[in-house]
Amino acid sequence: MAVSFLRNYQRRGLARDAALYPAPGEMVDLGGRVLHVRRQGAGASTVILEGGFGASSLSWARVDREIGEFATVYSYDRAGLGWSPYNNRPKIARDLIEEMRLAMAAVGAPIPRVVVGHSFGGMLMRMYAAMYPEEVSGVVLVDALSPEDWFPLTARKTAMLRRAAQLSARGIWLAEHGVVRYALTSLERGSRLIPRMLGFFSGASGAGVHGRVAEQIRKFPIDVRLRAKAHWSRADSYRTMCEYLADLPASCAQAQLCPDLGDMPLIVLSAEHGETGHPGRQAKLAKLSTRGDYRMIEGSGHFIMLDNPQAVIEAVRDLSIGLR
Repeated sequence: MAVSFLRNYQRRGLARDAALYPAPGEMVDLGGRVLHVRRQGAGASTVILEGGFGASSLSWARVDREIGEFATVYSYDRAGLGWSPYNNRPKIARDLIEEMRLAMAAVGAPIPRVVVGHSFGGMLMRMYAAMYPEEVSGVVLVDALSPEDWFPLTARKTAMLRRAAQLSARGIWLAEHGVVRYALTSLERGSRLIPRMLGFFSGASGAGVHGRVAEQIRKFPIDVRLRAKAHWSRADSYRTMCEYLADLPASCAQAQLCPDLGDMPLIVLSAEHGETGHPGRQAKLAKLSTRGDYRMIEGSGHFIMLDNPQAVIEAVRDLSIGLR
């Protein structure tokens, strides 16, 4: 009885989300695969925004409109995230880059482009620039993932990936039964009971995972916050995360094989509050180009575009306007 109630609660929620939060951009058909792409602004420069590991185009909500005042900016959702439907194609870096290129060609995004990537998306954009330098005029890495972090794997990192995959797999069931939807709503309202219930289902750290999701969601403007909650209440978001986690070492191995960026303009934004050794790894990324510019963003956590959006806007402006 309780399971039936929860599944009905989730079905009603999905229907309500679809009615309240339609895709703000274009749904692009890539031959059986569909990606959501949003274009803003009409400036001379072309900017592409690439989100992090499980992030959607919403992660740029505090910066995309302002970037659109001096550039034409494209944000999009990788398959299974945001408004893009799930597909079962590989989630390995090179495949994701090619899918992005197809989507941008389909919407007519001009080249060359200033590319901006956060976290895992930063690694993708660094690879894209190395693989197709004729298509890229500059790179902004926003607390980007260092591929050496996840390849080769240590025993500790292997255990971390396995645990994260287990939590994401449990998240599929919890989302299908409306538990995630209810938990995110309750966490935002300050409830302590629902996080404990979530911990019962997914292990103590499971509640922490959803707590961190809610913490990032709270940094969005209220209209964006509701859309992000809707996305993270879907089972496909967690299904996609499982596949990303399985392919992460292979993605990082591919990134390590990519050449440096030569003299391509590069700005690396590093969070002040990263893990031990983080600033050093970020400074190393700045050396990928002879024109690399390393900027420590004081007071910022990993999501720099939410904690200090102006730092990201200024970096993109510096490359967009400086390259005209």
